[in-house]
Amino acid sequence: MATKIQVSSRRRQRSGGNVIIESAFTFLPTFALVFAMTDFGLMMFRWATLQNAIREATRYAVTFQTQSGYGQDASIKNIVQQYSMGFVTTSDSPQHIFVDYYSPTNLTTPIGSGGNVPGNLVEVSVRNVTFAWLAPLSGGFGAGIPIFGNRSPLTLQLTSADILGGYPVGVSSVAR
Repeated sequence: MATKIQVSSRRRQRSGGNVIIESAFTFLPTFALVFAMTDFGLMMFRWATLQNAIREATRYAVTFQTQSGYGQDASIKNIVQQYSMGFVTTSDSPQHIFVDYYSPTNLTTPIGSGGNVPGNLVEVSVRNVTFAWLAPLSGGFGAGIPIFGNRSPLTLQLTSADILGGYPVGVSSVAR
């Protein structure tokens, strides 16, 4: 038979603050994990959305389509803006959406003008898009202490490329 131990009222009064301290030790790591999961989830969402936007623009580019009143480059940039859910726009300053054309024999230097011809490579990219972390524990806490990292936001650089196909029937060139 178990005996019940009597706890004095004086001891109960002295240990009343332990609950607050134990709660703090439990809630801080829990909230840090919740914020970290939210931060990484939002960052992955932004990355996947922008990657899909430039992929769709590359698909659009290889068919030599243009929107009425726009050249091919402007049309491609509009497609990126349409699929990017407002993360990047064509009117951003500094510019984030880039369209470059490369010759299959020289993939290091973009072609200045007249590069949008069948057989060349089109590269649609989104560059220098920053993502600022929401939670201070994931990048802003402990500034200046090397173990905690620096306070700078994450910078996304995304690229999609494909080979330009043939012109559509009845089209012999497309304005860049």
